[in-house]
Amino acid sequence: MCMFGRNKSKYIVLLLLFTACWSKNELPEDQAKATLRKALSTLHSGNVEGYMQYVDFGGEMDSVQRAMMLYVLKQHQDLRAQQKGTLIGIEAIDAEMQGDTVCTVFCQLTFADSTAELISQKMVRVGEDWKIRVRN
Repeated sequence: MCMFGRNKSKYIVLLLLFTACWSKNELPEDQAKATLRKALSTLHSGNVEGYMQYVDFGGEMDSVQRAMMLYVLKQHQDLRAQQKGTLIGIEAIDAEMQGDTVCTVFCQLTFADSTAELISQKMVRVGEDWKIRVRN
């Protein structure tokens, strides 16, 4: 007789359910790394407005604050593009969880001028989404 006995079908269903859930759910640090890569790609492609959806400002900004933040980010990206050229690669090297909702992601950015820059970025989980932390 099978070691599962008459409940074999229950075990198979549970195993399939567990396998399906496991494959869909990335580790939190992998989710944080993927979010940072998307955010940086969005920012470096010139979509400052799109980048803002990946950022945790710690609260709502009024229209003046938001406009100022968009202006500062755009100026920063323009200056960076003049200095280093286009961003051609983002490699998430490592991530360290600090609790359930905070993660520091380490990336290497590669630019068109052949320079590489190592960065670290604190990420926070806000609801189900990972966001870039821009406040202390």
